[in-house]
Amino acid sequence: MYLTTPIFYANDLPHIGHAYATLAADTIARYHRLQGQEVFLVTGTDEHGINIERIATRQNITPQQHVDRIAATFQDLWPILDVTPNRFVRTTEPAHTRSALELWRRLQASGDLYRGTYEGAYCPRCEAYYQSNELTHGGCPIHGLPCEDVREENWFFRLSRYQQTLEHLVGETDFVQPATARNELLGVLREGLRDFSTTRANVRWGIPVPESPGEVIYVWVEALASYLTGIGFPDDQTHFARYWPSAVHLIGKEILRFHGLYWPALLLSAGLPVPTRIFAHGWLTREGRKISKSTGNGIDPLQLVEHYGADAVRYYFLRTVPFGQDGDYTAASFLGTYNADLANDFGNLVQRATTLFARYGSAQPASAPSRPEYLLRQAADQLTAAVSEAFDRFALHEAARSISAFVREANRYIDTTAPWDLVKRNDGARVACVLSHLLEAARVAAWYYTPFLPRAATEAHRRI
Repeated sequence: MYLTTPIFYANDLPHIGHAYATLAADTIARYHRLQGQEVFLVTGTDEHGINIERIATRQNITPQQHVDRIAATFQDLWPILDVTPNRFVRTTEPAHTRSALELWRRLQASGDLYRGTYEGAYCPRCEAYYQSNELTHGGCPIHGLPCEDVREENWFFRLSRYQQTLEHLVGETDFVQPATARNELLGVLREGLRDFSTTRANVRWGIPVPESPGEVIYVWVEALASYLTGIGFPDDQTHFARYWPSAVHLIGKEILRFHGLYWPALLLSAGLPVPTRIFAHGWLTREGRKISKSTGNGIDPLQLVEHYGADAVRYYFLRTVPFGQDGDYTAASFLGTYNADLANDFGNLVQRATTLFARYGSAQPASAPSRPEYLLRQAADQLTAAVSEAFDRFALHEAARSISAFVREANRYIDTTAPWDLVKRNDGARVACVLSHLLEAARVAAWYYTPFLPRAATEAHRRI
């Protein structure tokens, strides 16, 4: 599997929204690796565009100095959250320039680029063009801020040529998920696709267009090429051929149009296969408002890790927020989930299992299992199926919920079998049976929790 996160815009420091997408990707990658599959995980930073240029000017530094600082904060954050990407792509690196220019060359060769004039609204924050009917109260529908009126002569891409192909891809396959994302794109398709501008004039900070001095490749063409860069395109065709056919993109829903419509059309024009799946996750909100830099309600993931640890941060957002929907963060729900699922249930199970075995374990042969053991084994089998099915759908919250339910079942097993009473009755064979099943249940729980809780699960395995 080739798994990617969005590449994050290097306009400011990372917040919990960036961490959320990357934690989900890392958890998915860890699960599939547990199943013996090969996964190549890529994340990175999107470092070009007029907004970056303006931020650097205000700070009296160069754009490169600014993005170097921001990229370093992202790269430093991932180990703290136990995120282990195979590759971190920066769009200012030479390898990416080669990738973007090769994509551009192929688009030119296909005949899908032509000169035209763009006139309309442009949001420098999200680097997106908008029609008047797409604006919210006259401003950007994502940021709510005024857009700029732009009139430029650019290179345009013939997106309209791919109308029927995209209707089939989006409407009749599982290419875009979840259903809410697919339906949103179908609505856009029903209105008819318009060709879009692929270059910017009067912008210096970007990859220059070979045929047009003074223009740079539009960020929503150039940045998308980072997914190709991540696995060696165009330099390492062997690596590219190994992973690209299994490409899965995890994205935020606000960039769905670029990934679900622009990107497959660009790839088809360039003679490249489309990804196998694009999954749009929802927004993290705080008191109902999207957590973002522009709204000023961001949550510093470093502070959460400092107070609660990386495992707690990973688990809370993936357990409580249905992946693909919005989810509201509150400090109370964070503490409640941490105490209930991790400290009280999983921590208690591992502690009880290891303590009881240390106290009552022996080399005595175990008796045959009885009904409580059969029920526990059945629960373990059901857990395997439930977790597998949930991860296939990227329903990470359902996978975590199933593991949590199994942990509670294992704790009930301890109370039902009461090994301390069996010791008092000198029923050593039955004690051996109960303790062996208890340790196996704790091991199973730790195994399936490993993608969510790398540290706690590893420690549990060590103790068991």
